[in-house]
Amino acid sequence: MKLRHVMYVLLCFGLPLVAAAQTARDYFNELKGTDSTTNALNHYMDEYVCFADDNVPSFVIIAKAADVIQEMKKGGNAAEAKQLEQSSNKDALFVHTYYKGVATDLQIYDAVGTEGTDYSIEFKSPVHGKNVYSVNWATGRYRFRVYALDSRVHLAAAERSGKCQLIHPAS
Repeated sequence: MKLRHVMYVLLCFGLPLVAAAQTARDYFNELKGTDSTTNALNHYMDEYVCFADDNVPSFVIIAKAADVIQEMKKGGNAAEAKQLEQSSNKDALFVHTYYKGVATDLQIYDAVGTEGTDYSIEFKSPVHGKNVYSVNWATGRYRFRVYALDSRVHLAAAERSGKCQLIHPAS
């Protein structure tokens, strides 16, 4: 009889309630907030948010350098805009990855070609590799690939795709 009481107490009070796991969109909405005082995404480089098609708790915020330059000029930061225009990053893609709402360092992807749809960054550690973003700006669809460059064959080691949307759409 005592065991039954113990089990009842454990079931009622001792076991934590299982909360529904947050999605990437939930984490993004927390950062975006409901008004200008709670909005953590009010920067020149907060242009698009991209969510993967699979259900992972991460998302990326991306911005095209040309659009960042334009926003800087509108915001009265002409000197900073001119500096970016004259830099090697003038055609780049700025990427912040967020995992469960926590940002990684800004990564700057170099434009590949002249079409403005492919961007890459090469890394040496922990292995030699390359990340590539391909973005269809008309549809908002993206594809992200990771290549291991230590081997003779450069096949994508990992791939993810999804959809991007403007963070601050024009009214």
